[in-house]
Amino acid sequence: MSQLGKRACIGAGIILLLFGSTIGSITVAGDDILPLFGILEYDPQSHDFGNMNAGESNYTVFDIWMSGGCCELIFDLDWDCTWVNVFPISGVTNGEHIPITVTVNTTGLDLGCYACDVLITTNGGGDGVFNVTLNVISADHPILVFDPQEFNFGFVPENVTKSTTFDIWNGGNATLNYSLSLAKNWVAVTPMSGSSLGEHDTITVTIDTQGLQNNTAHQCDIHINSNGGCGIFLVTVTVGTIPAFEITSIKGGVFRTKAVIKNNGTASASDITWRISLSGNGLLLLGKQTTGTIPTLAIGEELTISSDLILGFGDVVMTVTVYNIEVVPVFEKTTAKLFLFFIKI
Repeated sequence: MSQLGKRACIGAGIILLLFGSTIGSITVAGDDILPLFGILEYDPQSHDFGNMNAGESNYTVFDIWMSGGCCELIFDLDWDCTWVNVFPISGVTNGEHIPITVTVNTTGLDLGCYACDVLITTNGGGDGVFNVTLNVISADHPILVFDPQEFNFGFVPENVTKSTTFDIWNGGNATLNYSLSLAKNWVAVTPMSGSSLGEHDTITVTIDTQGLQNNTAHQCDIHINSNGGCGIFLVTVTVGTIPAFEITSIKGGVFRTKAVIKNNGTASASDITWRISLSGNGLLLLGKQTTGTIPTLAIGEELTISSDLILGFGDVVMTVTVYNIEVVPVFEKTTAKLFLFFIKI
């Protein structure tokens, strides 16, 4: 073979080698591999029809769609409640939202609470559950009503008891008979049962944080069962200590305004930031904003802060703000009138 032919063969071989290596790098690049199936998404994930009369029907709609992946998402829906109907019961999505209509019919149902899970299965994109609840009532029967429906005790130290109340009453006719139950031993409820013709019954809920894990949120569902429906009163508490700031007063004066900050929390506070700012239609010559820090503030301790020199005329709004890394900002506003160097509140 001539030298020219050898060079041509070598050049062609190099090109093929480079082309092959390029294809190989594209084939094995892990970052370019897409998920095989789309991911199931649906919203909302539940619906409460509330109180419904016997023989009544109603419906709601939720959407199913796909996110991510390279391929279409195939889904099927299934349920075992005779009072529920779903349409459509299957479908395909490439990312577009598919509306699903869920219809309920209370014909033939006894009075009381009902729940149904509509199961969503897919071809590899995950599964889900759409939950439906309702309460069958009658105009001639009692209706359970209670308010409020939850209470958060916030931060409570260890070995402390606290109480709250809520009311139960009959929003229908006849006599409402109810009972309460719970599964947590750190919560006590009194009374545990009662009846109402329409009058409000006060229920006292007491918590005891003894033995509860510190720096942890705890929850208890108080179930209310009755001949007029059912419900849940939710109790939450976080065991631990935290500061709580209060701006107890704002006062005017000559050249400066002052405010009193108090720690009403269950822990000492540190690295506190405060700010006094003025805004409004008045003419501000000096002292539009003053900022400062407080190293520490013990439980129950008060401290007076003072603005820089203020000069101006007219009506202004004075805002005092205080916060630290543990507490969201607390602020207090008041109107004031400036007479050059005198601040009247």
